[in-house]
Amino acid sequence: MARIHVNGIDIAYDTYGQSSNPPLFAAHGLYGSRIIFRSLGKAIQDKFYVVAYDVRGHGESEKPPEYTLADHGHDLLALIEAFGCEKASAMGYSMGSYIVLQAAVLNPERIDRLVPIVTKGHGKTSSVLRYLASKGVDPSKLDYNQMLVEVQGALWCPDTPQTLRDQVFAAEAEVPKLTPQETAAVDKSLLNFDLRPDLHKITAPTLIISAKYDGLNPPDAGQEVADLIPHSAFEVFDKSGHMLIYEETERLARRICEFLTGEFKAIE
Repeated sequence: MARIHVNGIDIAYDTYGQSSNPPLFAAHGLYGSRIIFRSLGKAIQDKFYVVAYDVRGHGESEKPPEYTLADHGHDLLALIEAFGCEKASAMGYSMGSYIVLQAAVLNPERIDRLVPIVTKGHGKTSSVLRYLASKGVDPSKLDYNQMLVEVQGALWCPDTPQTLRDQVFAAEAEVPKLTPQETAAVDKSLLNFDLRPDLHKITAPTLIISAKYDGLNPPDAGQEVADLIPHSAFEVFDKSGHMLIYEETERLARRICEFLTGEFKAIE
C-alpha cells in the first residue's frame, strides 16, 4: 500500500503492472475499498498500469467529516495529474462508477476512456440504502457483515456457486470498517445526486457494463446512462448480479482490454 496527498487529503492506493503501461485508475464501491480490484488488476496488469485507490471516506484513505460526489471527482482528476498523466482511462465499480462519471463531467479532457461498471446516473440515496428500505430494514442497526447478508438477494446471479459467494464474503471481511459517523458521511455524499443533466459533456469513449441479475443498479439504470453519453456502448453480462466484478472476472478483464486498446470498435 502506498499513499499520496492530493486535493487536500491523503489517498491510499495499490498499483498493478508497469508504470510504462497505459494508466487506468480504478474507483471502488460503497463502503468498500481498493481490494475489490485485486483479481481484476492482476488479470490486466500485463497491458495496463492500474491504480486502484481507496476513495475519500473509505478504506485507508483520509475520512473528512463531510464531502460530496464532486469532491470525489476532483480527487480522481488530482490523482491523474499527480501521476504525471495528461489524460488517463478510468473504471469505476458501483459508487466508483458515479465518481468516474463525475470526473469526466468536470474535466472531459483528462479522461481518455471510461468504463462504468454496474452504474446508475442518479439517486435519492445509495442503492444499498434504497434496497434495505424496500425490505423494511433499518441500516443503522447493522454492521458491515450484517448489511452484506441483508443485500444478498440483490448481489448475485442465481447460478453463482456458494463457494464463490463465501470466498467473496471472506474477502469483503478485509475491508476496513467505517464508524457510524464515517458511514453517515458516505451516505450524505450521495443524497439526491443526479449526473444526468451533465452526462452529455463527456467526450471520452465510454463502455457501460451492467449485470442481468443486479438488484441494486439494474440494467435499465445502466442503459439510461449510456443513452445520455454521446460516444458510448452498453453491454449486459448475463451470468452476474451486482458482484459482476467477482462473478465474471475473466470476461470483464477481456472486455476492458479490448475496449481500452481499441480492439472493441462498437462506439468509435
